[in-house]
Amino acid sequence: MTAPWHEHDHFEETAWRQYVTDTLPASQRAAMEQHLYRCEACLLLYMACIEQTEELPVLEPADPQAYLSDILARTTGTKRSWYRSTLLHYGIAAAATLVLVASGFFHGLAQELGSIGAAHPASQPRPAGQYSGPPLSSQLVDRTFQWLDTLHNTDNRQGGSQP
Repeated sequence: MTAPWHEHDHFEETAWRQYVTDTLPASQRAAMEQHLYRCEACLLLYMACIEQTEELPVLEPADPQAYLSDILARTTGTKRSWYRSTLLHYGIAAAATLVLVASGFFHGLAQELGSIGAAHPASQPRPAGQYSGPPLSSQLVDRTFQWLDTLHNTDNRQGGSQP
Protein backbone atom coordinates (compact mmCIF):
# COMPACT_ATOMS: atom_id res chain seq x y z
CA MET A 1 0.00 0.00 0.00
CA THR A 2 1.49 3.34 -1.00
CA ALA A 3 0.42 6.69 0.32
CA PRO A 4 -1.07 9.24 -2.06
CA TRP A 5 1.38 11.98 -2.94
CA HIS A 6 0.91 15.50 -4.26
CA GLU A 7 2.68 16.52 -7.40
CA HIS A 8 5.54 18.07 -5.35
CA ASP A 9 6.29 14.99 -3.19
CA HIS A 10 3.92 15.90 -0.38
CA PHE A 11 1.52 13.47 1.25
CA GLU A 12 -2.19 14.12 0.72
CA GLU A 13 -4.68 14.78 3.47
CA THR A 14 -6.07 11.23 3.29
CA ALA A 15 -2.62 9.82 4.02
CA TRP A 16 -2.22 12.12 7.03
CA ARG A 17 -5.66 11.08 8.32
CA GLN A 18 -4.55 7.44 8.10
CA TYR A 19 -1.33 8.38 9.88
CA VAL A 20 -3.24 10.11 12.69
CA THR A 21 -5.63 7.19 13.12
CA ASP A 22 -2.73 4.71 13.05
CA THR A 23 -4.04 2.67 10.11
CA LEU A 24 -0.79 2.62 8.10
CA PRO A 25 1.97 0.00 8.12
CA ALA A 26 4.99 0.79 10.31
CA SER A 27 7.37 1.30 7.37
CA GLN A 28 5.10 3.86 5.75
CA ARG A 29 4.53 5.59 9.08
CA ALA A 30 8.30 5.89 9.52
CA ALA A 31 8.69 7.42 6.05
CA MET A 32 5.91 9.91 6.73
CA GLU A 33 7.40 10.79 10.11
CA GLN A 34 10.77 11.52 8.50
CA HIS A 35 8.99 13.64 5.91
CA LEU A 36 7.40 15.72 8.70
CA TYR A 37 10.85 16.80 9.88
CA ARG A 38 11.61 18.33 6.47
CA CYS A 39 8.30 19.64 5.16
CA GLU A 40 6.45 22.53 6.75
CA ALA A 41 3.46 22.22 4.40
CA CYS A 42 2.88 18.59 5.39
CA LEU A 43 3.37 19.47 9.05
CA LEU A 44 0.59 22.03 8.79
CA LEU A 45 -1.64 19.49 7.04
CA TYR A 46 -0.81 16.90 9.71
CA MET A 47 -1.68 19.37 12.48
CA ALA A 48 -5.01 20.13 10.78
CA CYS A 49 -5.78 16.40 10.62
CA ILE A 50 -5.02 16.07 14.33
CA GLU A 51 -7.40 18.92 15.13
CA GLN A 52 -10.15 17.35 13.02
CA THR A 53 -9.77 13.91 14.57
CA GLU A 54 -12.14 13.39 17.48
CA GLU A 55 -10.34 10.50 19.11
CA LEU A 56 -6.57 10.48 19.16
CA PRO A 57 -4.67 7.21 19.45
CA VAL A 58 -3.38 6.20 22.85
CA LEU A 59 0.38 6.53 23.03
CA GLU A 60 1.07 3.84 25.60
CA PRO A 61 3.62 1.14 24.92
CA ALA A 62 2.37 -2.42 24.60
CA ASP A 63 4.76 -3.60 27.31
CA PRO A 64 5.66 -0.75 29.70
CA GLN A 65 8.39 -2.79 31.42
CA ALA A 66 10.12 -3.56 28.11
CA TYR A 67 9.82 0.11 27.13
CA LEU A 68 11.42 1.20 30.41
CA SER A 69 14.18 -1.40 30.04
CA ASP A 70 14.90 -0.13 26.52
CA ILE A 71 15.23 3.45 27.76
CA LEU A 72 17.50 2.40 30.61
CA ALA A 73 19.67 0.37 28.24
CA ARG A 74 20.11 3.40 25.97
CA THR A 75 20.89 5.88 28.73
CA THR A 76 23.03 3.93 31.17
CA GLY A 77 25.70 3.13 28.59
CA THR A 78 26.21 6.76 27.62
CA LYS A 79 29.18 8.73 28.89
CA ARG A 80 29.41 12.45 29.39
CA SER A 81 31.64 14.36 27.02
CA TRP A 82 35.21 14.83 28.24
CA TYR A 83 34.87 18.62 28.04
CA ARG A 84 31.85 18.57 30.39
CA SER A 85 33.80 16.86 33.14
CA THR A 86 33.97 18.69 36.46
CA LEU A 87 37.45 17.32 37.05
CA LEU A 88 38.63 18.93 33.80
CA HIS A 89 37.25 22.31 34.88
CA TYR A 90 39.00 22.06 38.26
CA GLY A 91 42.22 21.10 36.49
CA ILE A 92 42.01 24.13 34.20
CA ALA A 93 41.34 26.43 37.17
CA ALA A 94 44.29 24.96 39.09
CA ALA A 95 46.60 25.32 36.08
CA ALA A 96 45.55 28.95 35.58
CA THR A 97 46.17 29.66 39.27
CA LEU A 98 49.63 28.09 39.11
CA VAL A 99 50.53 30.17 36.05
CA LEU A 100 49.41 33.36 37.78
CA VAL A 101 51.31 32.49 40.95
CA ALA A 102 54.48 31.56 39.03
CA SER A 103 54.35 34.74 36.98
CA GLY A 104 54.14 36.92 40.09
CA PHE A 105 50.77 38.36 39.17
CA PHE A 106 49.36 38.02 42.67
CA HIS A 107 52.52 39.44 44.24
CA GLY A 108 52.36 42.53 42.04
CA LEU A 109 48.67 42.93 42.67
CA ALA A 110 49.21 42.68 46.42
CA GLN A 111 51.92 45.36 46.23
CA GLU A 112 49.63 47.68 44.31
CA LEU A 113 46.78 47.10 46.72
CA GLY A 114 49.17 47.72 49.61
CA SER A 115 50.21 51.04 48.11
CA ILE A 116 46.55 52.04 47.86
CA GLY A 117 46.10 51.18 51.53
CA ALA A 118 49.25 53.15 52.44
CA ALA A 119 48.01 56.20 50.53
CA HIS A 120 44.69 56.07 52.34
CA PRO A 121 45.32 54.75 55.86
CA ALA A 122 42.36 53.34 57.70
CA SER A 123 40.82 55.85 60.04
CA GLN A 124 37.52 56.10 61.77
CA PRO A 125 34.78 54.88 59.47
CA ARG A 126 32.83 57.69 57.97
CA PRO A 127 29.07 57.57 57.68
CA ALA A 128 27.74 57.03 54.18
CA GLY A 129 27.49 60.20 52.18
CA GLN A 130 30.38 62.02 53.93
CA TYR A 131 33.19 60.54 51.82
CA SER A 132 34.09 62.96 49.07
CA GLY A 133 36.77 60.92 47.24
CA PRO A 134 36.31 58.49 44.37
CA PRO A 135 34.98 55.04 45.22
CA LEU A 136 37.48 52.37 46.21
CA SER A 137 36.57 50.26 43.17
CA SER A 138 37.52 53.15 40.86
CA GLN A 139 40.81 53.56 42.70
CA LEU A 140 41.54 49.84 42.34
CA VAL A 141 40.78 49.89 38.64
CA ASP A 142 42.96 52.98 38.12
CA ARG A 143 45.86 51.45 40.05
CA THR A 144 45.54 48.19 38.13
CA PHE A 145 45.74 50.06 34.82
CA GLN A 146 48.76 52.01 36.06
CA TRP A 147 50.45 48.76 37.07
CA LEU A 148 49.67 47.16 33.69
CA ASP A 149 51.06 50.25 31.94
CA THR A 150 54.30 49.96 33.90
CA LEU A 151 54.56 46.29 32.91
CA HIS A 152 53.95 47.21 29.28
CA ASN A 153 56.53 50.02 29.39
CA THR A 154 59.09 47.74 31.07
CA ASP A 155 58.52 45.12 28.37
CA ASN A 156 59.01 47.73 25.61
CA ARG A 157 62.27 48.96 27.20
CA GLN A 158 63.59 45.41 27.32
CA GLY A 159 62.94 44.88 23.63
CA GLY A 160 59.66 43.02 23.98
CA SER A 161 57.10 42.65 21.25
CA GLN A 162 54.85 45.52 20.28
CA PRO A 163 51.08 44.90 20.47
